[in-house]
Amino acid sequence: MGPKVKFTKEQIIDTAFKIAQTEGIDSITMRKIAEKMGSSVAPIYVNFKNVDELKEALMERIISVSRQILKEESTGNPFHDIGIASLRFAVEYSVIFRDLVIKSGKYMQGYDEKMMPALIEEMQKDPALNGFTVEELKTILLKMRIFQVGLSVLAANSLLPKEYTNQDMIDILSSTADDVIMSAKMRRGL
Repeated sequence: MGPKVKFTKEQIIDTAFKIAQTEGIDSITMRKIAEKMGSSVAPIYVNFKNVDELKEALMERIISVSRQILKEESTGNPFHDIGIASLRFAVEYSVIFRDLVIKSGKYMQGYDEKMMPALIEEMQKDPALNGFTVEELKTILLKMRIFQVGLSVLAANSLLPKEYTNQDMIDILSSTADDVIMSAKMRRGL
């Protein structure tokens, strides 16, 4: 007879997420999770065969959090909302953000594969982006992402001027998005 399950998968993922928020994704071990939950590792292994499987589930949670933030930022301007949600994620989950963006892309690969179709779908709803093909939208998104990641890295690491507010970050992000869209339209003759 195996060990009695004391924790659900959700509780284990919640604990892993809390650890990732403060210590980073790479710091997650089965032993650390068990310690935080006041348990041996046995109930963790009942739910996950190894730490890699647990980290996959954690990435699903991170994607879910990202989607929830995007949903909360819904203003009717999807392209703007994507940028604001990304910036908000970087500020609210700065340790996880740094792991996703700076750690040789090992975590972002899965994130991109799952999030890119949803982001393009949101962009297609934006009236300012009517007339662009999916490939053109991907290019626009990449250009904005390059800027947004740079701004987010500065924000997540507290490298912006102290007087720089969230609204200042939103304003510069919006201004840059307008510039990228206007440039793409001019290039296409729209």
